Amino acid sequence: MKKLISYGGKRQPVKPPYLKIALQITAVLLAILVVLVNLLTHVFVVMRYHGDGMEPTLQDGQLLVLQKTDKVRQGDMVAFYFNNKVLVRRIISDGSRIVSVDSTGLVTVDGQILDEPYVLEPSIGMHTVEFPTSVPYGHYFVMGDNRAVTMDSRLHEIGCVPQERVIGKVILAF
Repeated sequence: MKKLISYGGKRQPVKPPYLKIALQITAVLLAILVVLVNLLTHVFVVMRYHGDGMEPTLQDGQLLVLQKTDKVRQGDMVAFYFNNKVLVRRIISDGSRIVSVDSTGLVTVDGQILDEPYVLEPSIGMHTVEFPTSVPYGHYFVMGDNRAVTMDSRLHEIGCVPQERVIGKVILAF
């Protein structure tokens, strides 16, 4: 039996309160979904890391959250496109600077030795670039943390990474 309520002498059916609550919950969930989709397509990228070039900092199979940004600096880990792949490496230098790696793996930028606590073993690693090398404006010189095995800007094939190939910087790894 439907409940009726009287408004000005006319009796009208009462809507069940659970229907109103269900509509409110649906509207809130839809709004949250729209916000998440916008964040994940315009602000953040979620990806899985593959490889050993960033050990010990990153492990093969870790999930990464990247922030899409142009504001990256020395020491940040960034993901970038290379030959239809996505690589993750650390920014050693931005453009208009001179980078050098000596035979022991010691890295300098504009003559200043980098403090790199994330590198377990310095290594000259695989390289086809002659040092010192100049980083072009609008590019980044990137290196992996596992210097003995990683492919990075020390190889002509990868070289200095143009800003437009950078997807974003790593802000979370788990």
